[in-house]
Amino acid sequence: MIRPVSNRLLLRYGAVAAAAALACTACSGSGGNAVRPPAAAAASSPAAPASPSADPLDPAAIKAAMKKATAVHVKGSDGGTTFDMQINRDSVSGSISKDGAAVPLVRVGDKVWIKFTRGMAKISGRPAGARSPLDDKWVSMDSPMAQGFGEGLKLFLDFDVFVSGMASETDQPGFGTGQPADVAGTLALRYENDSTTIFIEAVEPHRLLRLESPKQGTMEFSGWDQPVPAKAPPAAEIYSGPGS
Repeated sequence: MIRPVSNRLLLRYGAVAAAAALACTACSGSGGNAVRPPAAAAASSPAAPASPSADPLDPAAIKAAMKKATAVHVKGSDGGTTFDMQINRDSVSGSISKDGAAVPLVRVGDKVWIKFTRGMAKISGRPAGARSPLDDKWVSMDSPMAQGFGEGLKLFLDFDVFVSGMASETDQPGFGTGQPADVAGTLALRYENDSTTIFIEAVEPHRLLRLESPKQGTMEFSGWDQPVPAKAPPAAEIYSGPGS
């Protein structure tokens, strides 16, 4: 069984790192170092008046509820890196962006692809206007050129690993009594400790709605149990050149 991993580790193994390394490989014929997004302070959301009961945090109940879920939509940021993904149990779609350069990604079953856009030149450090055979193509994370970081990206996009990692944030010590709050119109309870602020649904099933940390950035969770299935890229758009 794969152990749950933290929010910080998930971002570290994100698509930006894999895409930048692949792009360097395609341009120079050698592997590149993974790009690790810098951490930046996240702005805290003000607590809005609401009327749920303010109870102590119950990590076991939160983790149990999240692990029963079938899907979640996740948005977040960590310094210059942002991401927007629909994560279902059997598929994932979305994108991760570094300094405005987007990396689309898709998972269907155990297959994962990332798409190389023109913005990859900026991420990988390629000269402006330089072309790559990977441009506008989807690259399989099972390809030889993905060796060494394909598995990390698959881990990032695994529903159980992702949700378990997020739920484990509630195990941190020091959370006090929840304070009423509002998250995008949903009644919530706001909990804080020295390093993290989390927002939980005020009514059952008490799943995570928002996570804020100066070290790990911000993540927002919505659309629980509302799957939006992803489709594999068309065969004609999948890279089939050297290293595929």
